[in-house]
Amino acid sequence: MSAPTPCPADIDAVDCRALLATGHVGRIVYTRWALPESRPVGYAWDRGRILFTVDDPAVARAIVGNAVAAFETDGFDDASARAWTVLAVGETFELAAAEAVQLRPRLRGPWTGGPSATALALLPARLTGLRTRHP
Repeated sequence: MSAPTPCPADIDAVDCRALLATGHVGRIVYTRWALPESRPVGYAWDRGRILFTVDDPAVARAIVGNAVAAFETDGFDDASARAWTVLAVGETFELAAAEAVQLRPRLRGPWTGGPSATALALLPARLTGLRTRHP
């Protein structure tokens, strides 16, 4: 007999925020030259905003220059074999220099950008998510 297949279940905005607070790596999705692009980033969840850095100034301009961008992160628990994903959609903007300096120590992992990376934020207008659940 085979194991039951996990079914996706919606995650409400409150739980999406809680999950965003636990993560450190995600993907920023934006449009550049009329085509979608995605880039991994180290991030921090701070006062309802997703804060991250980007090394390439042209990419930073593309992210901020569009009307909307998306951010996606996910997680997997090996012990329970359960997974989740959260998608945030909203406007992006560049952080002020003082806030960018405060952000740097909060970013962890290989996708945090170098010392001259541009610090950006995404303010979610919409948060959605899915988690696996067993039938």
